Parts: sequence; C-alpha cells; structure tokens
Amino acid sequence: MIGREELVRYVVAVQGRTYGVFERLRDEHLGWRPAPGEYSVAELALHIVAARRMNLHALETGAPRYPGHEPPPGLTADRLRALCLRTGKRTVAVLATVDLERTIGNLAGEPFPAWKRVLGGLVEHEVHHRSQLCSYLSLLGVEPPALFGLRVEELPGAR
Repeated sequence: MIGREELVRYVVAVQGRTYGVFERLRDEHLGWRPAPGEYSVAELALHIVAARRMNLHALETGAPRYPGHEPPPGLTADRLRALCLRTGKRTVAVLATVDLERTIGNLAGEPFPAWKRVLGGLVEHEVHHRSQLCSYLSLLGVEPPALFGLRVEELPGAR
C-alpha cells in the first residue's frame, strides 16, 4: 500500500492536470454542448467540482452527498477556475486527516473502503470527465493541454 503522503501527491497531480484544462476555458465556451441532452462545458466542469465535493463529504462523514452541477446565473470561466482550486485545496486538507482504512457507504449505501473512494471518486472519475472536457475543447477549436508534456502524436513510433 502506498503511504498517505504519496497518495496525496498523486491526487494533487491529477487535480493539477484538471486545472490545466480549466485554464483553457473561456466564458464563451461555457454554454456549448456537443449535442442536445449532453452536458454543456459549464455543467461538465461543475460536475467535476461537485464530484470532488461529494467524495470529500463521503470521506468526512461516511455518506456521499451530490451537490449538483447546475450552472448559477452569471457563471464565468474565472469562477470555475476558482472553484477548481478551492476544491483541490480542500482535498489536500481532508486527505491529510481522514481515516482511509475505515468503511463508508457508496452511492447505493453499501459498505465501501474509504481508500477506494479516493481512487475511484477523486482520481478515476475526475480523469474520465477531464478527458471529456478535453474533447469538448478540441471540438471548440481549442488545443487541450498535453497530459505529460507530449501529445500522443509526438510519441516515438506514432504515425
């Protein structure tokens, strides 16, 4: 098992890459959606933030509570970036103190190890939706950030 400090560093790195995507968002992007019934850019970004809040609440209290992702009137890209940063800082504070070995409830109310909430909720779920947000940016004509410095097209042997 990895240590708490290493886990926190990993989650912070994942969330830092998500912030890099939020930095590319502009106010004019927020209402765009790829198709009817799909999340808008703002809804998807707020869902990432809301999922962080839900998972942190579950780690603190033992029960998840989803706060929703409805964009408030007047939402701006700057406000989304501030929310992303704030939930990232709160993540560090919670992970530094919470008992990751205890059992908490999952969304169905079934017993679930707290550390799985970190890996599944704070990492896998965020990476999934960050990828969606990168696809949205591409469709909007905005170059998404490279994941680890190279784009897939730049990898040795690509193409």
